[in-house]
Amino acid sequence: MISNRKEKLQSIIFIRAFCCMGIVIFHYFCDSNGKFKLLYKTANSDFGFMFVTSFFCISGAVLYYNYPKIISFKSFYYKRWKSILIPYYICFLYFFSRNVFRSHKLFYYGNWPKIFLSIIGIDGYLSYKIKSYYLVGEWFLGAIIVIYILYPIILFIVNKNNIIINNIILSFSYFLMYNKNIFIIDKTRNIITCIASFYFGIETIRYKKIYLGNKKSFVVSFFLFIFLCLIKIKIKCDLLVHQLHGFSLFIFLNHIGKYVMKSKINIIVVEINNLSYSIYLFHRKILFDVFSLHNPVEWYSHLVLLSVIILLTIICSKIHLMVVNALLKSLLFKKLDSLFIKL
Repeated sequence: MISNRKEKLQSIIFIRAFCCMGIVIFHYFCDSNGKFKLLYKTANSDFGFMFVTSFFCISGAVLYYNYPKIISFKSFYYKRWKSILIPYYICFLYFFSRNVFRSHKLFYYGNWPKIFLSIIGIDGYLSYKIKSYYLVGEWFLGAIIVIYILYPIILFIVNKNNIIINNIILSFSYFLMYNKNIFIIDKTRNIITCIASFYFGIETIRYKKIYLGNKKSFVVSFFLFIFLCLIKIKIKCDLLVHQLHGFSLFIFLNHIGKYVMKSKINIIVVEINNLSYSIYLFHRKILFDVFSLHNPVEWYSHLVLLSVIILLTIICSKIHLMVVNALLKSLLFKKLDSLFIKL
């Protein structure tokens, strides 16, 4: 019999792998010239936002499961830096070096202090406002870095108060976002929106019997997901509908994952899960490079080209992960581990 811990983690592995490939497909059809669109838009939202919402839920669920309390802040932040920014640096340096060789200038964009935004990983998140050396990582990376920095505060609020108080605080934050002109960034990328999705992931772990442990949650999430795909809901705070759509997908996939991970395809799912962060970092640049050479209009051409892009992305991601693992096993990181991680 599979333990609750193993079963739950297996479901998260499936969701991460599924949404990772979903994001690749979504971005493919965002950037393609064809009229045929797969996993693109629904009546109330688009699949890109739903997949990203699920990623924030995954982050909240996994982080809270592993860190319901933070014993060592030094160790916590070091591990986050190591797992998020080191793979990002390797990917960024590759594409940055490529641009340097093409332009024959180290700081080809000029205004070299802006590269600091890339060093701390928030260049993509601030790209709506500041033009910088943003190359990889998309906006999600910067948002999750900010949330990880704020996690001790989020954790304190979650553990200190009950679910009613927490949702009152969240509702007040939504009120500010919709009624005060203090947030310029798009509402779907606003840090409050991101924290709300992250917080929902935490709540699924705190109340797993309600969200994940019964068939009723599966039935409700499935029919809610289908309903919101087909029926347009018109309200002023449409973002709540968008997020509810993403939440329903997360719960629905969690139930599906329990069964998929017991099947023979779990080997493929685990491999995609292991490569998911590398795929996330590389896929958009590969898309742009391929589409600069060939961007068909005919629907039947997309199936072949999408398969080629996925294959190229997986190959690059596999190489990237090998480099990352080799670096993390180096003497340098063994020494850093001994300094920051309490064994």
